[in-house]
Amino acid sequence: MILDPRVFEDVYLPWELMHRESEVGQLSRAFQPALSGSAPHNALISGPSGVGKTVLARHTLDRLEKRAPVSHAHITSLGKSTGAILREALRQHPADASEQFSRSTPVDGVHQLLRDTVEYPFVVILDEADNVHDHDVIERLHAVPRISIVAICHDPQSWLAQVPMGDSHSFDGDRHIQLRRYGTEELADILEARANQGLAKNLVTRDQLRSIANHVAGVARFGIQSLY
Repeated sequence: MILDPRVFEDVYLPWELMHRESEVGQLSRAFQPALSGSAPHNALISGPSGVGKTVLARHTLDRLEKRAPVSHAHITSLGKSTGAILREALRQHPADASEQFSRSTPVDGVHQLLRDTVEYPFVVILDEADNVHDHDVIERLHAVPRISIVAICHDPQSWLAQVPMGDSHSFDGDRHIQLRRYGTEELADILEARANQGLAKNLVTRDQLRSIANHVAGVARFGIQSLY
């Protein structure tokens, strides 16, 4: 019955983001400077849980990395201090300078090492950015040439209100991508694509997919889990 369980996992990255074409285009425009070797613009992705905020960031970066010398770090911000976020960015950088610091290395030292390490555009995804309570990390990351930030949060107004005044403008306007929950038919389309990839042929009907989409109120993550 289940031919490929990977397509139902949270980490699975679909080739196409259905019903998110506009948002992919919006984020791609923020990343466009990387095509000429410059750091991409910062971006903010907001919306309720389970609507594909992280997938949008990873999908668009995956496309960018195929076209330009860009790398990225994906950091879950929950419970992490400024120093911990900077250390994690260094660990995930392709140069991997983790041997040059320890947990006792002062934040200033880790920050300087990050400045010395990043030579090409490097995008830092701050997932669950609502939990970044020390916004000194935004200033620290901004101070590193060629680093860009993609912040992912639920409450953009609250998050932006805490960002240092000089940095908040770089996350607004066209650089703020707001995701809504999917409509029933939209989510049924997404579930149908996953079913076609991961399940035996004709195992579920369109009506069943609509029923799942309606039951989870447009939350893609819950819909995919229910289908599995």
